[in-house]
Amino acid sequence: MENASKALIIAGAILLAILIIGLGMFIYNQAAGTMNEANLNSEQARSYNEEFLQYQGTKSGTQVRTLIQNIQGHNRANTDDFSLQIQITNDEYEATDTVAALTAAATYDDIINQINAGNTYTVTFAYDANSGYITSCGIVQK
Repeated sequence: MENASKALIIAGAILLAILIIGLGMFIYNQAAGTMNEANLNSEQARSYNEEFLQYQGTKSGTQVRTLIQNIQGHNRANTDDFSLQIQITNDEYEATDTVAALTAAATYDDIINQINAGNTYTVTFAYDANSGYITSCGIVQK
């Protein structure tokens, strides 16, 4: 009887150890999943912004017109998601600037008509603080 009692205690201790190990693995997998999601979100933002970042810096009027047309197409493709709309302004942004709300802008044709192909322009971007996506494009004539 004494041996059976010790065997039950040992079996209970083994089951308790397996339960603790399983709980530890569950918590580890949850934490690893959160880290992977954070990396995925930054990768998504980089991929999303890549199309426009090639126009950042000093660009010719022709390149700026192409950028505006790309933004126009992007905004048309994302009409169902207001957070993905990119506004065009005459402001110059720093690399860390964020713009939370969109403002009404002139039509794309009006903006394109203001861009002279012979001039150079400085193109900068502002980002959403939460997603890291571009929310605003600043175009300033040099």
